Amino acid sequence: MKKLVAILMVMIGLSANAQILIPKGSDNPDAFRRARYSFCVSLMPSAGLEVVTYGIHCKPYEGKPSVQFVKYETFLRQFGGGEASKANPDRVDMFETNGIEQFTLKELWKLRYATYPFGNSKEQGWGGENGVPTSGQMQILSQYGMEFLSDVIYGDNLIRLLKDMQDAKWVGEYMGAK
Repeated sequence: MKKLVAILMVMIGLSANAQILIPKGSDNPDAFRRARYSFCVSLMPSAGLEVVTYGIHCKPYEGKPSVQFVKYETFLRQFGGGEASKANPDRVDMFETNGIEQFTLKELWKLRYATYPFGNSKEQGWGGENGVPTSGQMQILSQYGMEFLSDVIYGDNLIRLLKDMQDAKWVGEYMGAK
């Protein structure tokens, strides 16, 4: 009997010092430790001499968002559903689903520049002078989550922007924004 009492006393003593760990977000177990991935673009040139930088935006459940930059060809395949991606795990053709023409991705540079910035091309863009959108154009871009020229546009905002860029009226308003 003395042994039983001693064992119970030890167990009670151990359990009194035990910690119960309840993970943050336990009120929403589906969201626990899940990051949300989406496609993104930056109007900043890439190190690989692309006029626009393409990537995958990661918004973790906790902590700071991050971006994994990818080459244009990789972005194109993943966005089109031809290659596996954390931003498109079901490999949906985002072009078809959202009514976006592929060439629109290659026109993103026009949002920043008045003329194509690399090489001898004289192709006209929609942006302000010296590779900086006007303040009016920045106000328009802020509607897509871009407050600063170095910000990325991602997720639903990117889809909306790509669709809007296909609308001649929107392009005219963007070009006229001072």
